[in-house]
Amino acid sequence: MSASDSIQPNQAGAIAGITGQLAIERARPVVLHNSRIICWLTMGMGICSMFIGLCMMLMIFSVLSPISAISFMRVLAAAQWGLGGFMMCVMCPALWKWGTRMLSFNVKLDGRGVDFNLGTKKKPGELFIPWEHVASVQQKPVGNVQEFTILGTDGSRATYSSYTFFRAKRVARMIAERAGLTVQKV
Repeated sequence: MSASDSIQPNQAGAIAGITGQLAIERARPVVLHNSRIICWLTMGMGICSMFIGLCMMLMIFSVLSPISAISFMRVLAAAQWGLGGFMMCVMCPALWKWGTRMLSFNVKLDGRGVDFNLGTKKKPGELFIPWEHVASVQQKPVGNVQEFTILGTDGSRATYSSYTFFRAKRVARMIAERAGLTVQKV
């Protein structure tokens, strides 16, 4: 059997440069979402930060007692404990919000195309791009975050980052593989 015998031009899905293997991959539906355990751990860290912050606030009283021994350095230490406790308490709602938001994000890859759900229940952000309309998959570093953009030929775009998905590069790689493209670094 030669190399030309193994290529069958009339395979299902071999239209417009799509190989049979790619057609099989596209037909298998995959839903990509964040790990529930990691999202719950993120929300749990928020609750722990509130507890730690309150304990740090209580340290102010132990640093400033007895009142007769107050000095500039003790007041400075109390201010540091207070500022640290306040910042830990502020972190609680931020981590809770981030964890709950990441629970609802998902990307569905199936035979028709890629379906993005990057919104919340109150503000749904859904976008569907058929495979033949995926123009490019781009990766751009923005500070310490990797931002990925999937562009459609009709001008539609879906943008997400490593704050949206814990494994954002894996999501982009799977979309690019199924679209028959490569991830372009911008």
